[in-house]
Amino acid sequence: MGRDLRALFSSNDRFDANEAFTNRQRQWDAVATALEQHLVRVADPAFDVQDLEAPRDNILVLHGLGGVGKTTLSRKIEAALASADHRPAQWGEPTWPHERILPVRIDLARSAGADFERVILTIRLALAELGRPLPAFDLALRRYWDAVHPGEPLEEYLRRAGLKAKVAQALPRQMQAALGEVAGALMLPGAVGAAVGQVTGAAVRALRERRQTARALAGCTRLADLLEAEPDLEALSFYAHLLAWEIERLPAKRSVTPVIMLDTFEDVGDRTHRDLERLLQRVVWLMPNALFVITGRSRLQWGDEALQGQLDYTGPDAWPGLAPPRPPLRTHRLGCRRPPAAVDRRLLS
Repeated sequence: MGRDLRALFSSNDRFDANEAFTNRQRQWDAVATALEQHLVRVADPAFDVQDLEAPRDNILVLHGLGGVGKTTLSRKIEAALASADHRPAQWGEPTWPHERILPVRIDLARSAGADFERVILTIRLALAELGRPLPAFDLALRRYWDAVHPGEPLEEYLRRAGLKAKVAQALPRQMQAALGEVAGALMLPGAVGAAVGQVTGAAVRALRERRQTARALAGCTRLADLLEAEPDLEALSFYAHLLAWEIERLPAKRSVTPVIMLDTFEDVGDRTHRDLERLLQRVVWLMPNALFVITGRSRLQWGDEALQGQLDYTGPDAWPGLAPPRPPLRTHRLGCRRPPAAVDRRLLS
């Protein structure tokens, strides 16, 4: 049975710590402030990861002309969030524990022509380091993969794509464990439980009938619809909702806040061809418990009223931080300043 997912979701490289790096204190302060505010917001008891109507403030945009150091800054932010050892001393001590932050950097210029599949897999691979399956998302992803890539093992794809060898081996195992976990909960026979189609069908029936055997998945109110939808690229973008739900229900000792950095955002296409931008925006909207730091040549127009109809979520009510007053609160322009003579200009490219 097909599902109109748009309608369903329409409502409710390494661096040394001593490396020369200049003129970016203001941008780091913007990132730190955005992250602090984000952590407070998602910790509020009123925060609901499944709320599709609340305005989104989980984004920060750093933009500027080519050559001003956006990619270097993106890499440096990733390193600084991952470890205090890679944070420039002048940036100061953060107010959050490093072990609770999960930086995920995606260079869209290098993602095989800005391949959306690769974006989703990169985020899931980062979460694989937590060492546990994410059953709702993994079941949907496995169904998608078997339908779109018949006969192509995910392990082989990850190997060819060069995506984090260690966790690339762990992800298929975690997905298989998720399949077994759901099959076990539904009390399916072993042979049936190995078939993703059988597990998916049984899970949907159990969810629709509100059986106790599906209680571990029942809290994700849109899971059955997602599992019934045609497993195509559109559906894959909506699976971000399942990722957000799984992150929200992680046990306290494994709880993390993803900070997802999308670099070279200008490579998603021009402003008349927004197909990939639509998919990426959907991910940002459906993962309100992740903070997104976007670097590119231009500011994002998502807060502009004139964009209505071109993307799923637009205007100041949806993205208050990306709308006027000028400059938008969550948009910062990177200027190009003359570096000190002793600084290698290649570091700012």
